This record gives sequence, structure tokens and C-alpha cells, in this order.
Amino acid sequence: MRFRGQRQQGINQVSMHGHPHVAQSSRVARWAFALVALFVVSSVAVAAPADHLKRRLCVWDIMGQNGEIFARMKDYQVKAATMGVDFDLIGYVDERVASEDFRVRYCDAVVMTGLRVRPFNAFMGSVEAIGGVPDYDHMKTLVTVVSSPSAASLMKTEFDKQQYEIAGVMPFGAAYGFVNDRKIDSPEQLPGKKIAIFDYDKAEAKLVRNLGAQSDPSDVTNFAGKFNNGKVDIVIAPATAYRPLELYRGLGKNGGIVDYVLAQVSLQIVTHADRFPPEFGQASRDYVASKFDTYLKAVKDYENEVDPKYWVRITDAARARYQDMSRTSRIDLIKDGIYDKRMLNVMKKIRCQKTPALAECSFAAE
Repeated sequence: MRFRGQRQQGINQVSMHGHPHVAQSSRVARWAFALVALFVVSSVAVAAPADHLKRRLCVWDIMGQNGEIFARMKDYQVKAATMGVDFDLIGYVDERVASEDFRVRYCDAVVMTGLRVRPFNAFMGSVEAIGGVPDYDHMKTLVTVVSSPSAASLMKTEFDKQQYEIAGVMPFGAAYGFVNDRKIDSPEQLPGKKIAIFDYDKAEAKLVRNLGAQSDPSDVTNFAGKFNNGKVDIVIAPATAYRPLELYRGLGKNGGIVDYVLAQVSLQIVTHADRFPPEFGQASRDYVASKFDTYLKAVKDYENEVDPKYWVRITDAARARYQDMSRTSRIDLIKDGIYDKRMLNVMKKIRCQKTPALAECSFAAE
């Protein structure tokens, strides 16, 4: 099969030592996929019946076919066979290329982060909204809600004559602010500080700008190095990144991790809906949602490696200011068309059900 030049760069067809990005970012790879290394998947191929649909599932994994997300999708591949779909898995080391190959229909389905889902489904692309999901209990409720049959219509979108469907949502970890100075413990301390942001996340860029801080466009392969080398003052990352990416080097003697959950990072399975049986999407969402606790266990195991001395326990007053900042930012980003108001209203309902005393619960809408 002949591949486009860009696809040859994005698809991992060689060993992990043969790819330059993997060679220079092994710690990134261990972090990103140790989060979801849940159990060993059998490497024995399962022959699907001849009448099964043959489809291509493109999986973002910084180690391509050698990574843990790719391994997890082998388990999903076996489950999909019971739903009448025989998936051929292809590993990508570059999430941008995986997203593009899905867009042009080389991939029938794709696994990528919620931030990358935004162009295909604004509702589900807003899961990472700042402060929208404060803890894992809220995240589990959110995944349960959006995976239910009553939310099926929101999982499907159609534009430019293309039909897309979210076929599963998985937790990838709560994101916190890692700071090189423990004094940076409130929004008032952010002006002038340099923050590494993902260069494709418009929400993050606008938020940093509104806070008076400086953006340093980065990606998953270099943001940790910038922090550890003192080139930026702050990075936003899951606590699970602490040991694998050696973020304690950037924290040093004076730094810390501010204990306010800025966002919940998700992994999502997206399909070209017209390439699958009508019932496939819901069956897939049900299966993936049923595995939430298993996926989350790996996340928590890595979070437990954080040295307790680094947690910056903020005051109730500072937490209230963070919550107000988050709410103001969400409203602003809705107006800019970056966040989907429907998703943020779902998140608010969950927050107010669990904590009715929150100040925001006195407002009618997000």
C-alpha cells in the first residue's frame, strides 16, 4: 500500500529506537502510556468471521505500535469483533497526523485526546474545559452521562457532508499547575509568568493571555524539558507526569504543585459513523464506560508517586478565586465559540448536584 509522505512520518512502521521523536522522548512515552497500562493484552491474533466489517482504527500513541494505548486498543479490538467489526490497528506517534488522516477518511476511527476532538464534536471537545470537572467522581459521572443512550444524539455530528460519532471516553488524568515557585499559588501571581501551552489549544492560549501571563507554545515531547531547564515558570500536566518526566527537577527546592484541578484530560474514540453499523456507537460507549474504574486505577497509581512535600495546599479563599477565574474563563470561551455551552451546562449540573453550596449554583446557567 502506498502512503502519503506525511502519513509515513506519522505512522510508526519501525521499532521504537528507529524513530527520532521516540528516541529523544522515552520518558514522555513512559508517562503518556503508563497512565493507561492496565493489563497485558494477548498478542495472539483473533480471526474474525468473514462477514465482519473490515475497518481501520488509527491510534495515537507516542510509541506507535509499541505503546500502551495501542496495546489497550487490542483489547478493544477483540470486543469490537463481537459487535461485527474487524479492526486493523495502526499506531501513530504524531497526534496531529492521526487527526488529519481521520479527517480525510484514511482512518475509519481514531483514538486521540479530547483537545483534538474539538473540530469533530464541539460538545465532547469541551470535556477539558478549565475547572469543569473538579475530581474523578465528577469525571465518572460525566462519562456515565455522556455514554448513556439518552445522550446518543450529542455523540453524533454532521458537517461538510461527514458524519462523526464518539464511540468511547476514557480518563487520562487530572491536570494541575506545576510551578517553580510555591508563591505562585493564586491567579494574582500569574501575570508576567511564562507558561508552556500546547500550541493547538486555543482555549489555553486565550486563558493565559487573559491572565496576563506569557505563552510558550510547546508539545508533549518538549514541555517537560522546558520546565526542568527553567525556560518556563509553569506547566500544566497530570500529576502522573511527575516521576516519568522528572518534573521534580523543575520543581527543585522552591516549586510545587497547586492542588486545584485545572482540567480533566480524556482519551476519546471517534468514528466516521457511516462506516459502522447503526448500533455500534452505543455498544462501544457502553463497553468503554464499563472499564472506567480499571482505567482510573492506573492513573491513581502513578499519582501516588508524587512526593507529598510538593503539594501546595491552597487556602479556601484562593480556591474560591480559582473557581471564579475558571467560571469567568468558561463563559468567555463559550462566547468565543471554543467551548460548547451544552457540555458546560451538563458539567455544572453535575457539580451542583454533588456540591449544592457552590456559589455558581445560584446562577441559572453557566
